[in-house]
Amino acid sequence: MSHYLISEASRLVDEESHVLRYWEEELSLEIPRNDLGHRYYTEVQLDIFRTIKELKRQGYQLKEIKQWLEEMDGKPSACREVSEGKDDVHTDKPDADPEIDRKSVV
Repeated sequence: MSHYLISEASRLVDEESHVLRYWEEELSLEIPRNDLGHRYYTEVQLDIFRTIKELKRQGYQLKEIKQWLEEMDGKPSACREVSEGKDDVHTDKPDADPEIDRKSVV
């Protein structure tokens, strides 16, 4: 399994490294660290970040994303489907208002 430092992860996700650190803190993401204390990311974490990015693009707020991630715990395939555009998350949310098209909120 490949490991990436934050600069590489930032490039692969196409987000600034400070954004990845912000998401990590705000969403209580558990990012492993090496012996020197540097963050390292696997494909699983990159999929999570790509999912967060896609959900933000769809108009979700971090509070909603955090709730969705907590519900999806242990289901990394759900993150991959969202990040690849195969799933529109609001259709899976039981409390979603069908009158609101989140894509138009962006």
